[in-house]
Amino acid sequence: MTNNNTSRKSNLYQVLSLSSENVGPEEIKKAYRKLARQHHPDVRPASGKEESTRRFLEIREAYETLTDPATRLVYDYELSNVNSVGRPRRSEGSTSSSRAVWQMQLHGLKERSRVRMERKIYSS
Repeated sequence: MTNNNTSRKSNLYQVLSLSSENVGPEEIKKAYRKLARQHHPDVRPASGKEESTRRFLEIREAYETLTDPATRLVYDYELSNVNSVGRPRRSEGSTSSSRAVWQMQLHGLKERSRVRMERKIYSS
């Protein structure tokens, strides 16, 4: 699972070389595949294997975060509440935004629970 932390070193959209946060799943997937092929440790020379492995893992984390709707929502929320210095912004509407994020997380948990129960029922 990914680490959703506002103190990330870089913007995940920039990691995937995406110019905007308003991109769909297909653009994210396309960017990921291009970069993954380019930076995969198995296609890089031995001298750069450590750096390519680090970069590949960073690309994979960005892809996993941005393709999962719940984690992307949380990430986008955190990204929008961090100023250019990397410190959380103070805003009056943060409680309603926090509630929306909480509700989305709760919805994701309920959905995963429903899917698990369906698998359990059908595998019996």
